[in-house]
Amino acid sequence: MKKLLRPLALVLVLGVLAGGALAASGDGPVSLRYLIQVFFPQAVQEGEEAANQMLEESYAAASAALAQLAGGEGGDSSLLYSADLRPREWYDGQMIGLTTGSGVLLVQGAASVTHNGAVVDVTEGTEVPSGGALAANHRYLVGEDTAAIFTVQSGWAQVGVQGSYTLSGGAENPTPFADVKRSDWYYDPVSYVYGNHLFSGMSEHAFGPGEPMTRAMLVTVLYQLAGAPQDELAAAGAQLTDVADGAWYASYVRWAVDHGIASGTGNGAFSPDGQVTREQVVVMLYSFAGGYLGLNTDLGADLSAFSDAGQVSSWAVEAMAWAVDRGVVSGSADAGGLSLNPGRSANRAEVAAMLRSFAESL
Repeated sequence: MKKLLRPLALVLVLGVLAGGALAASGDGPVSLRYLIQVFFPQAVQEGEEAANQMLEESYAAASAALAQLAGGEGGDSSLLYSADLRPREWYDGQMIGLTTGSGVLLVQGAASVTHNGAVVDVTEGTEVPSGGALAANHRYLVGEDTAAIFTVQSGWAQVGVQGSYTLSGGAENPTPFADVKRSDWYYDPVSYVYGNHLFSGMSEHAFGPGEPMTRAMLVTVLYQLAGAPQDELAAAGAQLTDVADGAWYASYVRWAVDHGIASGTGNGAFSPDGQVTREQVVVMLYSFAGGYLGLNTDLGADLSAFSDAGQVSSWAVEAMAWAVDRGVVSGSADAGGLSLNPGRSANRAEVAAMLRSFAESL
């Protein structure tokens, strides 16, 4: 703030000095001691007070414009300042309010901007429409007579901001993931499985929604869904030829096999790194519901409405009918109608959606 005050205060002080000098010339000579001890200090103080008043009025006008653009009175916004575009951490739903001359740089994650004037993508040399998304590693500048709100759309983001800004909003329990944004169909399922401690990320800030789900990952998730019964885990003793004692998943695999939730893939193997198919996920959930939780799994839907019903493996038909009946699987639309895609590998986003639907149906 002082950096902003000094130049403005100097201009105002010069004005006061000029007026004082004219007044002094009309009344006679002024002593040097009076100028140094009284006149100059008083002039500087009056100049800084006037500068403060002008800056406060300017900030109030900018804040009012930002609040109007955000559709409210500003909420819990407060004036902040960033000297450069050094990336900082932001979270889902946070709104960064900026005015003319301010800059933004999106490094990781997702964000959008709404504005009442012009926001320029300096990297591309184009204007961004209000409501438009930001591109990673692009620099943006808020144009003349413009108030803009930059909203974080992913669970976590790295964004650099330069200039004075306001900060408001934010989701109550955001995920830490830069690769899961509000417009993604799997946003709610991922938030659910993460918030309920069923899934962790592939890394600190990556969920990996399109990454394959392995058999070891799935039984680990089902163990968490069971309430993480440590006594059962400690007692698990199933022996499998491809599950080493020191593997991170060893005890979870043995727990799942001991309780009939999962079975091997033949010849005493489990294939822990094998990708699970959609019908394999359904069979494990079916076994978990009926065999482990003791729920009624007798009801099942008619699968004839699905164009690829005949592709469901014989050992998975009963479980798939149950899953459709319970809403765990709904099918997807294609040229031939609705399809189940039973043999297709399921990625982490798809499994998150199935688990959320399964848990909410219990």
